[in-house]
Amino acid sequence: MRTQRQRKLAGVSVIAIAGMILAACSTTAPTAPGDDSGSSSSAESSGGDSPNPADIKIFMAPKFTGLAYFEVARAGGEKAGSELGIDFQYIGSDKPETTEQIATLTNAVPQSPDALVVSAIDGDAVAPALKEAMGKGIKVVTYDADAAADARDLFINQLSYELAAKTMLDAALLNSPDGGLVAFISASPTAPNHTAHVKIMKELIDTDPAYSSLSYVDTVQFAGDDATKSQQLALDLIQAHPDLKVIISSSAVSAPAAEQAIINAGKAGQVWATGFALPSSVRDFIKSGDSVAFALWDPAELGYVATIAAYQLVTGEITTDPGTVIDAGDAGQYTVLEGGEVQYNKPLMFTADNIDDFDF
Repeated sequence: MRTQRQRKLAGVSVIAIAGMILAACSTTAPTAPGDDSGSSSSAESSGGDSPNPADIKIFMAPKFTGLAYFEVARAGGEKAGSELGIDFQYIGSDKPETTEQIATLTNAVPQSPDALVVSAIDGDAVAPALKEAMGKGIKVVTYDADAAADARDLFINQLSYELAAKTMLDAALLNSPDGGLVAFISASPTAPNHTAHVKIMKELIDTDPAYSSLSYVDTVQFAGDDATKSQQLALDLIQAHPDLKVIISSSAVSAPAAEQAIINAGKAGQVWATGFALPSSVRDFIKSGDSVAFALWDPAELGYVATIAAYQLVTGEITTDPGTVIDAGDAGQYTVLEGGEVQYNKPLMFTADNIDDFDF
């Protein structure tokens, strides 16, 4: 089991955002790469003097601030920054709007960070701002949601799109073993990860015998990572499709909001919601029996790995060449694939048997 590692970074995240909805748990964080030598290995790989970590500045820009999921990822980034001894800053607007994120990134460039770690609301829309940053010598690492490939150096993908799609369909079948009609709620039509997830889920339902008991509503609903809108869309789907069995969402906001809407409508046990969600947001649903399974990964460890990757790009310890290995200490080693993608690929399935093992 990977619970021990999950607890390591989960404890970091709740300490950093105490007072939010996450439960407190204090445990040991991953060992920072290079701790055994006391200095960065970039001097060896670059052939020159190692840069002073205190002079390195890395900005993390989530889709928007204040969302619990991104606050957990922030804690992982902050932990990496602390271990490395760098200047780590968390920047962004609390509005989930593309124009706000573009403004954040545009305003960051004159502050001369060495790297940006970004989760893109709209991968194409933020590309010009990221290209401007790269033109100034700023390294760009995306995480959670990618930007256009030519507008970043690396993408730390929490799960390959196919693995993410299969994980959510597996969760759907745990909730509704006999299958049935599925509907999708996504963040937006421009969210690259959500769009890919739905596309692949539809393809798997159409072609993979493992999911042949499922069918789907072709039209995708978009909630913009808004809980109230997600609940309303879930209610609309229930009313429009009396035979609906499962609502699936990649959004850590929409998935639990849809389950709450199902309960409010008196449909618990007849219709289920699943997808990706923080375990703290679905614990009550699972323990009450209203839901069987939700899924995710460890956002804190994802933020940690993304920040380590950004640092190693800045120091010259790694390149974007396929086959390059990112050593994130206790958080693992990850290989750069074609196109600069790095797959984290540690899905977690939350059920009644293990939901209390996770504290984020």
